[in-house]
Amino acid sequence: MKNLFGFSVKGKEPWPLPEPDGSEFIVKRIDEGMRSRLNAMEREDDNVRKTANFPPWLSNVFWIILLCGALLLAIALELLSEENATYEIAVSSGFWWFIGFGGGLALFAIAFFIMQYFRNKSVTNSSAVREHVDRYEKVRREALDSMLVPSDAVPLDVFADVYRTKSGKKRGILPAKSRANIPFYAFRDSEALCIADTSYVVRIPYDSIASLSRICEKTMFVGWNKAERFNKGAFKPNKIRCNRYGQMVVKPCYRVEIRGSETFELLIPPYEFEALAPMLGYKAQSIIDVKK
Repeated sequence: MKNLFGFSVKGKEPWPLPEPDGSEFIVKRIDEGMRSRLNAMEREDDNVRKTANFPPWLSNVFWIILLCGALLLAIALELLSEENATYEIAVSSGFWWFIGFGGGLALFAIAFFIMQYFRNKSVTNSSAVREHVDRYEKVRREALDSMLVPSDAVPLDVFADVYRTKSGKKRGILPAKSRANIPFYAFRDSEALCIADTSYVVRIPYDSIASLSRICEKTMFVGWNKAERFNKGAFKPNKIRCNRYGQMVVKPCYRVEIRGSETFELLIPPYEFEALAPMLGYKAQSIIDVKK
């Protein structure tokens, strides 16, 4: 089964994403003039993000430094906790060396992450960034209006697959087989579910929806699009976990099976199902529990 929002990227840089594998369901597209304006704003947005954050490789280096420091501190504690160990034996085995060097590495890494936090906060709270966000949102809204996406369309996260094809085989570009969590807008159009981003509108007729199932296994994904944190407020009951690499894990997720020229799946996070269900009508009344 192919992900309706599977994106086959060609070049070295995946963004902006191409049209999805389920492009046969696309009924509207923005014109080239609006596309050029959006691309310009996306490039500006990338520059803002790079200014606000250190390069990812540098953050990874300091995660390694922090882990090395924690490991050395753990060795020091192990020297003291061994059976028949005394303070003198621990010192002679390098206790203070492990404490000093391990603690120094840990503090060095922690200082980096504190500096990263304040740098990000300083940039994102600046007047220049706020003006950029306002301009970006205005252009996005104009793009949606040009495709007649209603202003009350519901923001909807979708689990997408981003991959490259090599020697006829699909290879995901995200680590550990993670899915990309991408924001869209959803609304009803007569007898169809419509899902839009700023470039196109996908229309899924209800009679093409074959089934709705709850996947009772963990899904790993990358990206968080809500203003509220994933582990706070309305999202806390979903028990979403995040590891140190920024990958998130949630269980379950929902699959809408769609019949077109081939069978597609639309994958929805659990925290979005309540918003999606009214737009599925009677289809939302028959959910099947399945494994992947």
